[in-house]
Amino acid sequence: MSQNQLWTKGHKIDAVDLVSEEGKSFDLKYQVGFIKYYEDVIDPAIHVEISIQDTNGLINKIPIRGGNLVRIRLKHPSQEGIVEKELVVTNISNHIIDQKREVFTLTCETLGALSNHTNRCWVKYKGSIASTVTKILDEKVDGEINFIDTTSNNCEFYGNYRRPFKVISDLCRKAIPPTGSFEEGNGGTAGYLFFETQDGYNFRSIDVIFREEPELEYLMTPYKGGLDTTNNFKLSSDPVFRESHDIIKKLRSGAYSSSNWYYDVLTRKVHFYNFRVGDYQLGNEDELNPLAFKEPYSRIILGTIDKGTTNKDADGVTIDTPQDQARYQAQASARYAAMFSQILDITVPMNLSLRAGMVIDVKFPDLNTGEPQDKNSTESGKYMIAKLSHEFGNPAGDFTGLSLVRDSFTINE
Repeated sequence: MSQNQLWTKGHKIDAVDLVSEEGKSFDLKYQVGFIKYYEDVIDPAIHVEISIQDTNGLINKIPIRGGNLVRIRLKHPSQEGIVEKELVVTNISNHIIDQKREVFTLTCETLGALSNHTNRCWVKYKGSIASTVTKILDEKVDGEINFIDTTSNNCEFYGNYRRPFKVISDLCRKAIPPTGSFEEGNGGTAGYLFFETQDGYNFRSIDVIFREEPELEYLMTPYKGGLDTTNNFKLSSDPVFRESHDIIKKLRSGAYSSSNWYYDVLTRKVHFYNFRVGDYQLGNEDELNPLAFKEPYSRIILGTIDKGTTNKDADGVTIDTPQDQARYQAQASARYAAMFSQILDITVPMNLSLRAGMVIDVKFPDLNTGEPQDKNSTESGKYMIAKLSHEFGNPAGDFTGLSLVRDSFTINE
């Protein structure tokens, strides 16, 4: 990335080529109004919206229809590499026609989003969950694999003709990372995320993500020099805390404490597990949860222990993994609830090096302290990027919108 250039200007739409059904390429670069690019940690596919303003009636002359290929190339000084994607038009919306022009928006997704609907998983899968995810992505989904966190547990199951993304999403709740201070095979906190970024598909442990050191730091400050390149890492607008530890919501979900009753379909026994909020490591130093609500459980969760129905050998002996399944299923439910207990929306100068799932540091000064380097507030700390949106073509400048999440506060020191 170029550190000697302000990033609020400087994007370049290098190419927007649409391929017709006959294989002929049409250059739409000069008809583009704006391009919006989206990533989301709970969405397995990238989404791109391309606004077209056309005076030649191309939508019917080419014609432009759902299923057309679109190749885009985007540049920005915040990233050395070019964003180069081959997409498929999945929808045409906001179509407005007058006597001289027509305006419409092409909603595009990567090829994997389409192959997800045209392929099914039907074979028996066995071995570690990480290896199963890799196998499904290699064989059933078009696209590159970026990063898959290892898992400490195995899972044997049949695909049952489900879509690849559905199978992988179901495995997210069962996957356990090999980290933590527990005994071998019982380390880490259950709960993974499956999503796509510029670099490809990711299967990431929430536990591992929050243990990572922040890659970038953003600062909220009213002090901005006109040509100061440090402005690239300062907030461009006022932050909005869309949600901040909604206690009623957390009590409903059992994020503080829950009683989990699981029925094992193989042994026909019931397992009870009482979850407490201290059962996993927090992303920041202080949870600041009301002590009165940590002990009494606020939700009863009924379910089955999902460890596969094929975990028996020819002699009927159970082939089991060492994990305490009831414990980790309860832990995963609470982990997902806690992760979205704080949601912070910020806007920063466009930075194409940001990715969904990345951990960044956001610093807020205490109120009425003057200089921004003074003592930080409890809102400062590590956040994970849950959603991001890059907008190319905004007359106000080049910006990236971020929705950040975390499970705890920072201790004010």
